[in-house]
Amino acid sequence: MVLFVVAITSACHSSGCGSAREAPAAATVRGRLTFNGQPVVGGLVVFTPDPQRGGRGQPAYGETGPDGRFQLQQAGSPHIPPGWYRVALAPAAAWPQPLAASTPPVFPARLSRPDLSGIEREVLAGTDHDFDFSVETTGGNGRH
Repeated sequence: MVLFVVAITSACHSSGCGSAREAPAAATVRGRLTFNGQPVVGGLVVFTPDPQRGGRGQPAYGETGPDGRFQLQQAGSPHIPPGWYRVALAPAAAWPQPLAASTPPVFPARLSRPDLSGIEREVLAGTDHDFDFSVETTGGNGRH
């Protein structure tokens, strides 16, 4: 089981981030998360600013829908500051889902940590990005 916690604060929101002055530099990020070719429903995609490339601030995150698609949000806004980000991916939380047709995917644990996942993306100012992430494992459903 992958335990993944995202701390969300409203400090940026209350201090005026996202003002009209900053809006032209912001970008949007959406995409799709799949596991062995199938959409991940209820998964989490997190972009954390890369401190080694000058990044700082709060992470942006998005939950995947029925088709595996996500839209990142930061402080309640779809506008993401430009820069380099480390990416973390996590499947849906492991709680009983009596109506689920299949067992939730088990991702490699390293993917749930932006500092270990090895996935990086650059967000360019004023651009609408579409990033797809495909997690592939061998041996069936990836269970241990």
